[in-house]
Amino acid sequence: MKALRKYLITIIVGLAAVAGIVWAKDIFAQTEPTKIYHILCDAFFAVGWVLFAAGVLVFTSNEGTFDMLAYGISSFIDLFRDKSRKKYATFFDYRESRGEKKFSFGFLILCGLAFLAVSLVFLPLCS
Repeated sequence: MKALRKYLITIIVGLAAVAGIVWAKDIFAQTEPTKIYHILCDAFFAVGWVLFAAGVLVFTSNEGTFDMLAYGISSFIDLFRDKSRKKYATFFDYRESRGEKKFSFGFLILCGLAFLAVSLVFLPLCS
Protein backbone atom coordinates (compact mmCIF):
# COMPACT_ATOMS: atom_id res chain seq x y z
CA MET A 1 0.00 0.00 0.00
CA LYS A 2 2.86 2.35 0.80
CA ALA A 3 4.47 1.74 -2.59
CA LEU A 4 1.16 2.30 -4.34
CA ARG A 5 0.81 5.63 -2.56
CA LYS A 6 4.14 6.83 -4.05
CA TYR A 7 2.91 6.02 -7.54
CA LEU A 8 -0.47 7.60 -6.94
CA ILE A 9 0.98 10.83 -5.56
CA THR A 10 3.48 11.05 -8.41
CA ILE A 11 0.76 10.54 -11.01
CA ILE A 12 -1.51 13.12 -9.37
CA VAL A 13 1.30 15.69 -9.21
CA GLY A 14 2.23 14.87 -12.81
CA LEU A 15 -1.34 15.29 -14.00
CA ALA A 16 -1.58 18.59 -12.13
CA ALA A 17 1.57 19.76 -13.91
CA VAL A 18 0.13 18.62 -17.24
CA ALA A 19 -3.05 20.55 -16.45
CA GLY A 20 -0.99 23.64 -15.65
CA ILE A 21 0.93 23.41 -18.90
CA VAL A 22 -2.24 22.79 -20.89
CA TRP A 23 -3.95 25.74 -19.23
CA ALA A 24 -0.92 27.99 -19.82
CA LYS A 25 -0.93 27.05 -23.51
CA ASP A 26 -4.62 28.02 -23.66
CA ILE A 27 -5.88 24.70 -25.00
CA PHE A 28 -9.51 25.69 -24.56
CA ALA A 29 -9.20 28.46 -27.14
CA GLN A 30 -7.92 26.06 -29.80
CA THR A 31 -10.31 24.83 -32.45
CA GLU A 32 -8.05 22.65 -34.58
CA PRO A 33 -7.62 19.08 -33.28
CA THR A 34 -4.00 18.95 -34.41
CA LYS A 35 -3.13 21.95 -32.23
CA ILE A 36 -4.91 20.38 -29.27
CA TYR A 37 -3.02 17.12 -29.72
CA HIS A 38 0.22 19.07 -30.12
CA ILE A 39 -0.33 20.85 -26.79
CA LEU A 40 -1.21 17.57 -25.07
CA CYS A 41 1.84 15.85 -26.55
CA ASP A 42 4.11 18.67 -25.38
CA ALA A 43 2.61 18.73 -21.88
CA PHE A 44 2.88 14.99 -21.29
CA PHE A 45 6.39 14.91 -22.77
CA ALA A 46 7.64 17.74 -20.57
CA VAL A 47 6.25 16.23 -17.37
CA GLY A 48 7.39 12.74 -18.33
CA TRP A 49 10.90 13.91 -19.06
CA VAL A 50 11.15 15.79 -15.75
CA LEU A 51 9.92 12.77 -13.76
CA PHE A 52 12.24 10.39 -15.61
CA ALA A 53 15.22 12.72 -15.19
CA ALA A 54 14.48 13.13 -11.47
CA GLY A 55 14.43 9.35 -11.09
CA VAL A 56 17.75 8.99 -12.89
CA LEU A 57 19.23 11.77 -10.75
CA VAL A 58 18.15 10.00 -7.55
CA PHE A 59 19.60 6.74 -8.89
CA THR A 60 22.97 8.36 -9.62
CA SER A 61 22.95 10.03 -6.23
CA ASN A 62 22.29 6.67 -4.55
CA GLU A 63 25.30 5.24 -6.35
CA GLY A 64 27.54 7.92 -4.83
CA THR A 65 28.11 10.17 -7.82
CA PHE A 66 27.77 13.38 -5.82
CA ASP A 67 29.29 12.19 -2.52
CA MET A 68 32.62 13.95 -2.95
CA LEU A 69 30.93 17.23 -3.87
CA ALA A 70 28.52 17.01 -0.92
CA TYR A 71 31.34 16.16 1.48
CA GLY A 72 33.41 19.07 0.17
CA ILE A 73 30.58 21.53 0.67
CA SER A 74 29.86 20.10 4.13
CA SER A 75 33.55 20.40 5.08
CA PHE A 76 33.67 23.96 3.80
CA ILE A 77 30.65 24.91 5.90
CA ASP A 78 32.19 23.15 8.89
CA LEU A 79 35.15 25.56 8.68
CA PHE A 80 32.85 28.29 9.95
CA ARG A 81 31.18 26.21 12.68
CA ASP A 82 32.24 25.02 16.08
CA LYS A 83 34.65 22.11 16.03
CA SER A 84 32.23 20.18 18.25
CA ARG A 85 29.48 20.31 15.59
CA LYS A 86 31.58 18.69 12.88
CA LYS A 87 29.75 15.54 11.76
CA TYR A 88 32.37 13.63 9.78
CA ALA A 89 36.10 13.47 10.39
CA THR A 90 36.96 11.91 7.03
CA PHE A 91 35.39 11.27 3.66
CA PHE A 92 35.27 7.57 4.52
CA ASP A 93 33.07 8.33 7.55
CA TYR A 94 30.80 10.44 5.39
CA ARG A 95 30.61 7.73 2.73
CA GLU A 96 29.75 5.06 5.29
CA SER A 97 26.93 7.10 6.81
CA ARG A 98 25.67 8.12 3.37
CA GLY A 99 25.63 4.52 2.21
CA GLU A 100 22.89 3.73 4.71
CA LYS A 101 20.54 6.36 3.25
CA LYS A 102 19.19 5.08 -0.06
CA PHE A 103 16.16 6.71 -1.62
CA SER A 104 13.69 4.89 -3.82
CA PHE A 105 13.58 6.04 -7.41
CA GLY A 106 11.77 3.37 -9.42
CA PHE A 107 8.39 5.02 -9.11
CA LEU A 108 9.75 8.24 -10.62
CA ILE A 109 11.27 6.43 -13.59
CA LEU A 110 8.17 4.31 -14.23
CA CYS A 111 5.75 7.23 -13.92
CA GLY A 112 7.99 9.31 -16.17
CA LEU A 113 8.01 6.55 -18.76
CA ALA A 114 4.22 6.31 -18.52
CA PHE A 115 3.85 10.03 -19.20
CA LEU A 116 6.31 9.75 -22.09
CA ALA A 117 4.25 6.86 -23.49
CA VAL A 118 1.11 8.99 -23.36
CA SER A 119 2.95 11.73 -25.23
CA LEU A 120 3.91 9.17 -27.87
CA VAL A 121 0.21 8.35 -28.30
CA PHE A 122 -0.51 12.00 -29.13
CA LEU A 123 2.55 12.40 -31.37
CA PRO A 124 1.16 10.91 -34.59
CA LEU A 125 -2.11 12.78 -34.07
CA CYS A 126 -0.48 16.20 -33.99
CA SER A 127 1.18 16.05 -37.40
